[in-house]
Amino acid sequence: MDISLSVSLEEAEIIIMNGISQGAVVPYADIMIDYLNAKRIRTGVISNNCFSGAALKEQFDRLLPGNRFEFVLTSSDYIFRKPHSMMYRIALQKSGLTADKVWYCGDSMENDIYGANGAGMFPVLYEGRTEDEPHFLSDQNHRDTPDFEYLRIHDWRELIDILA
Repeated sequence: MDISLSVSLEEAEIIIMNGISQGAVVPYADIMIDYLNAKRIRTGVISNNCFSGAALKEQFDRLLPGNRFEFVLTSSDYIFRKPHSMMYRIALQKSGLTADKVWYCGDSMENDIYGANGAGMFPVLYEGRTEDEPHFLSDQNHRDTPDFEYLRIHDWRELIDILA
């Protein structure tokens, strides 16, 4: 079709992603990031996102400039989607950690809590999302109360108190 771009494909993807959504920071996420950094707690991201990890990392860097995410994995980069254990195993491999040393925080019972538990990580359910915030990936396969230990928080400051 003889189409050429004046920017790289990665730059074009970032332009498209930011055109679709500028993104937003959930309340107290910046405070949480600062706390984790101060305590030298390592961080990374696993996302069921249609954009690349590089594009999502650019958005995180813009919205949460204090982040020190070691990696940003997206399902578009690795074919698999959470709750598939492969996404968690890739993150563990990148971090060099064993699952029993990792807490995984997410806002989806099915994708994050069941997925992290299935990979041997300790799951933390973040329920701070308000009714008017979009949640594109609903828990269609939502299961009842899990039969394993997990933490439920409504505010990132709750997790800071627990970790302190």
